[in-house]
Amino acid sequence: MAASFSVKLNCRYYQSRFPQLDEIVMVNVNRIQDMGAYCTLLEYNDIEGMILMSEVSRRRIRSLNKHLRVGRNECVAVIRVDEVKGYIDLSKKRVSTEEAEKFQERFIKSKTINQILRHVADTLKFQSNEEFEELYQNTAWAIDVSKDKKGACYDIFKKAAIEPSILNPLNLDENTRDALLNSIRRRLAHQPVKLRATFELNCYSYEGIEAIKHALRAGLMYSTGDPPLQINLIAPPEYIMTTTTLDQNEGVAKLLGALAVIKQSIEEKHGSYNILVEPKIATELDDMELENEMKHRELANREVDGDDSNSEND
Repeated sequence: MAASFSVKLNCRYYQSRFPQLDEIVMVNVNRIQDMGAYCTLLEYNDIEGMILMSEVSRRRIRSLNKHLRVGRNECVAVIRVDEVKGYIDLSKKRVSTEEAEKFQERFIKSKTINQILRHVADTLKFQSNEEFEELYQNTAWAIDVSKDKKGACYDIFKKAAIEPSILNPLNLDENTRDALLNSIRRRLAHQPVKLRATFELNCYSYEGIEAIKHALRAGLMYSTGDPPLQINLIAPPEYIMTTTTLDQNEGVAKLLGALAVIKQSIEEKHGSYNILVEPKIATELDDMELENEMKHRELANREVDGDDSNSEND
């Protein structure tokens, strides 16, 4: 029996081995210590950096654990790079909400490119990181350099799914080009999007919980066909409504319609409705943050009964 292909290949997303000063990067928090939090830079082959304690928040903090969590991804700014010693200092407080939202789009695109090229490497049974890096050099990095923009190759790959000749300028042999096109079409052609809205429901009248359940059921019944709707509880009184669709405009319209039905239903029972986040595309990062938030709230609820005055010292 032939041995299965199981070589674990790794490569940074961009040609430069280190991030530039002031660049925003995505990191995963590994461990938290008194001086700061050690992280891996996800776009730069998991090299290590540190979010300094003084760079976590603009407000005075007593405990890093209240601002950072192990295993969570964070958008941070690079404030120091020592390529010789390998030191990379990072700042969370210097990244605004608007900058983080804009950067997340680039990160998701670059991650998608990585998945496409990793699938090509798997198809062609690459045996070394050098082969994987050469593939990056001849595709994603070459495009990024020509466009002078990190992550620029995503749009080129997406066009290639319909117009393969756009890949002709790349230095690829026939087998690699065919594998790349198949991977692009597999990943990018007719890609559905997930849409999500977050809202609150409260009802303190006699019907209370039953009125909330009735409103949620009414919202779900608004759409009986595609795209299907789903409602999940985050933590009372917050709920999320999601749908996955190939047509973003249609999906947004379905969510808005269902939310309008929920609002009408709960207000008829003298309850209240409040939209927290309007319908928008939910990225993989959004999903991870939502999952972390739900786990955090669940853990907090479990600990309520066992809390005492010595449970945590700031």
